[in-house]
Amino acid sequence: MPVPTLVSTVEKGAGETLQGIVLLIGLGSLFGGILEVSGGAQCVAQTLVNKFSEKKAGIALGITGLVVGTTVFFEAGVVILIPLAFGLAKKSTLYYVIPLLAGLATGFAFIPPSAGSVLVANMLNVDLGVMIAVGVPVGILSLLFAGILWSNFIGSRISTGLPSNIQEVRAEEEANLPAFSTVLCIILVPLVLILLSTISTYIPGIDAVRPVLEFLGTPFVALIIAVLFAMYFLGKRQGYDGEQLKKIMDRSLRPTGQILLVITGGGIIRWVLQDCGMGDIIGPALEKSGLPLMLVAFLIAALIRASVGAAVIAMTMAAGIMAAMP
Repeated sequence: MPVPTLVSTVEKGAGETLQGIVLLIGLGSLFGGILEVSGGAQCVAQTLVNKFSEKKAGIALGITGLVVGTTVFFEAGVVILIPLAFGLAKKSTLYYVIPLLAGLATGFAFIPPSAGSVLVANMLNVDLGVMIAVGVPVGILSLLFAGILWSNFIGSRISTGLPSNIQEVRAEEEANLPAFSTVLCIILVPLVLILLSTISTYIPGIDAVRPVLEFLGTPFVALIIAVLFAMYFLGKRQGYDGEQLKKIMDRSLRPTGQILLVITGGGIIRWVLQDCGMGDIIGPALEKSGLPLMLVAFLIAALIRASVGAAVIAMTMAAGIMAAMP
């Protein structure tokens, strides 16, 4: 590719990739920060653990991950919830960590308004309401097989203890946690708004209300409303003042730079491969290979993720070496 074309392709890839998700990543990080500090995520997990009993804590953590993953970025969800998995671990940690990660991954991948699912829906031109209707059962099935059943199988064969740097996790007192119903309602706000926006197109006689529902069902608007609700009900009502909330939200935005860089890198690779004609070569070759489409999609996604991750690690190491040089 000529250098000017390469530069324009990189710019186009970055812009097209971030166009529909950059606000969602920022808002999801803010939401996750408030959930973490207020104890909202812990409240959901502890309530479900109490319902399912400690013997089925893996199921409770998987459901918690699935619910939280719909609004919080995957990495943020891991930071928030992994201490709970370690704190509940009575045997091999695989029993608890795998369902949690499976729930977070499927919630983030399949159910809007998560950034991952919205990105896929925008690229494939799929209505977000339809994405939710299809994504919820797919997410539940994925959690069941990849999380709960697999953890029971592998956990009984491989025993893994707590990491050496993890000390005993002290759970917050339930009296200090927000109400389970409050947290669940706030998490469901964006999903309900998006579904109402989709359903409104099929209901006759509501022409005056439809534009309002469509506006409120826009993913970033729905997440803004959820963040505002979280700031009030999980922040102000829990005793945090404006300055404390500002510090919480400032801290929660710090990891988004690397997240945006990784996602942008993947988008750039996609557009470069497309514009240089590699797609026309790789596509027919994979088609002739006879590999299942699901496996092909997984391998391509893993390859792009690995290559971008390696580039980020290389740049980080280079920056560290340069900083250490006299």
